Amino acid sequence: MSTWPQVTCTACGTTGPGRAKAGLCKRCYARARYPVRSCNGCGQARRHMAAGLCARCYRLSRTTVMVCPGCGELRPVHLAGRCQRCKRRAAARPGRCPDCGRQVARLWSGRCSACYARSREITGACADCGDLTRLAAGRCKACRHFRWKNPLGTCPWCGRQQPIGAAGACRSCQRAARAARAARRQARAPRRRARPVLSPAARQLIDGLASYGQARGWTPGTARRARRAVTAVLASSHDLGQPPWDTGTLERFLNQRHLTALRAIEFLTGQGLARGNPQAALRAWLTARLAALPAPIAAEVRTWAEALQGRGPRAGRPRQASTIQGYLRVLQAPLASWSARYESLRQVTTGDLTAELAPLSGATRLLALTAMRSLFSTLKASRVLFTNPATPLTGPGIQPPPVLPLDDSQRARLLGRAHDPAGRLIVLLAGVHALRPSDIRALTLDNADPAAGTLHLGGRTRPLDQLTAEHLRAWLHARRTRWPATANPHLLINQSTGGGTSPVNRDYIQQAMRRAGITARDLRAGRLHDQAHASGGNPLQLTHLFGISDPTAIRYCAQISRIDYSARPPA
Repeated sequence: MSTWPQVTCTACGTTGPGRAKAGLCKRCYARARYPVRSCNGCGQARRHMAAGLCARCYRLSRTTVMVCPGCGELRPVHLAGRCQRCKRRAAARPGRCPDCGRQVARLWSGRCSACYARSREITGACADCGDLTRLAAGRCKACRHFRWKNPLGTCPWCGRQQPIGAAGACRSCQRAARAARAARRQARAPRRRARPVLSPAARQLIDGLASYGQARGWTPGTARRARRAVTAVLASSHDLGQPPWDTGTLERFLNQRHLTALRAIEFLTGQGLARGNPQAALRAWLTARLAALPAPIAAEVRTWAEALQGRGPRAGRPRQASTIQGYLRVLQAPLASWSARYESLRQVTTGDLTAELAPLSGATRLLALTAMRSLFSTLKASRVLFTNPATPLTGPGIQPPPVLPLDDSQRARLLGRAHDPAGRLIVLLAGVHALRPSDIRALTLDNADPAAGTLHLGGRTRPLDQLTAEHLRAWLHARRTRWPATANPHLLINQSTGGGTSPVNRDYIQQAMRRAGITARDLRAGRLHDQAHASGGNPLQLTHLFGISDPTAIRYCAQISRIDYSARPPA
């Protein structure tokens, strides 16, 4: 091993190891040997190493990913045929650290790993975060780790070229944001700790919330959040007015304060302190729909909507909210077309109505025709229009469409598309037992008897096939595992209904069918069609097996008879 002689450098004037012939120290000799010039690899002005490359690019050019013969792992290897970790371990020797006195298996530059890392650190300001602490390579330990884990980029908050974390900013800006949030929380802490002043009746009501939630299988977290929400409502009763409060108002009040609304509103409704207002929800829906129309046409449509709700000088029988929404949905495109051409519905002619009805067919055309007649006849009766352009329009009755049998390959893929036990059970109840979505929602635990393999529905006891019984037991096991203490008597429950007693909504059934790639109506119709074909067109067997009405059973069997008659060869 060669040693460097002690020389006095002619370039920097220091005395230390160097080259006597050149009269330079080690550092100045390296600078003279490797001058600064543009690297052919990265293009930056760095000291030249070899082959026109800087030290970094030269090392990368000689690096290959291979199995290291030292550790047996797939690692980058350059020079000496081993990875950098194995070379460092081979260079390290066991011994006693002179700084801490510990006996270690490897000494790095004569020290243990902890003392070696500490010896490389200096005290100063971090180049990234600016903290005055111990530094290595100009940065603190936290910033070095942050730089290793995150890619470089331009911070959108401070504009510096820094490693960008998961929050989309550099470490300094993320720390500043966290400190600001902590300061705001600390400023709000006294207000949070202030207990609300409640009346004895309100405290008694809150105490009854525990037994209410326990009877419905609420978890401790759900009960705690519901108690906090009910307390906030009772403490703000002077702002909400006299009960019973509107459920929509309560929901907005709790959502603004980031409190749980569902369970609290259920409890207050059960105690008679809250009451739903379907008309308010319909008014909000109408306001959102009519906002895109011009003011005169929107006022005319609102007059029609008020008459459909049973209000106004010439109001008739009030319609259901779903009927009104269906009318407005089917007239959305015609109203938008008329609004682009006319300033009022007084200018709409019979030709305009016919042009809008032309591309429609079937039940959609009949619904649009009914909505147009209702709209213009109501406006004519209210003296908003001079004439009714919908009077000449007529429409024949719509016959039910023929039922098409399901393809065998499509039927075989239905269960595979359902992702959970509840979805597979819904597919089987609709596809094997021909249950409507309303019947599936109304099923209770008493209706299903997996031990006996029966299903009680509509006063009838139906036997369960093996496949449905297996998936019924799988769903009951998943139900007990997720909601072990629920008091909901219905067979199908979800996250919203697990803490109450109401059934799942219709959209829950429809989503499960959409994931299977079919509608509940088509699946049920396909099952009735197959059974009618298997029974040879016997309507009595369909009514006895599925409990459907006589006209429905006769319609399915008549279609089977027509198909069989058309398939016979001519005499």
